[in-house]
Amino acid sequence: MTITNPLRVPARSGESASGPQLVLIGALAAILTVGAVFHQTMSGDALLPGLSTLFFIMAAAVALIAWQRPVPAHHFSYWDAAGILTVIGIGMAAAVEPEQMVRLVAGTDRSP
Repeated sequence: MTITNPLRVPARSGESASGPQLVLIGALAAILTVGAVFHQTMSGDALLPGLSTLFFIMAAAVALIAWQRPVPAHHFSYWDAAGILTVIGIGMAAAVEPEQMVRLVAGTDRSP
């Protein structure tokens, strides 16, 4: 089997492409740290929605960085990092049970 369009890695320009990866790792580490700290103090009903909101906030912050600092198209970019954070936030938001949100919004401590 032959490759008709081989992948050619262009010569690196002066700008490093490791910035978006470091931003993604830093954002994930920050969210993990916040989750670990607030795990004991927040109610279980509020932790998952709070963390998913934090993922969306971090994704918006990384998207603002992406808007200001473009990276060559063949590298992992800030837009990719913002997309990963958004997808994780959507997955966490989808895991929130409707009854959990009702208890959180209503402010009651009833358990099912």
